[in-house]
Amino acid sequence: MQPSGNNQQKVKWYFHPAVIIAAIFAAGPLALPLVWLSPSLNKIYKVLFTILIIALTAWLVKVSVDLYNLILGELNHIQEMLK
Repeated sequence: MQPSGNNQQKVKWYFHPAVIIAAIFAAGPLALPLVWLSPSLNKIYKVLFTILIIALTAWLVKVSVDLYNLILGELNHIQEMLK
């Protein structure tokens, strides 16, 4: 039981903003539930973080696909040269 004079609830360590930001960098979109369940962030920040994470994830997927296609093209070019 908490003392009657302390009305503030202690926030769990994993809801601390620094931990949430580290989780976003480490896990990307898998950290979104942590963002939305965090009592330390207001709704505006939750929406902004969600949009930012989704946009960054989409951009990284696009860059990865482009890089894959570039490498595949170069490998095909090298294969043709070796024939």
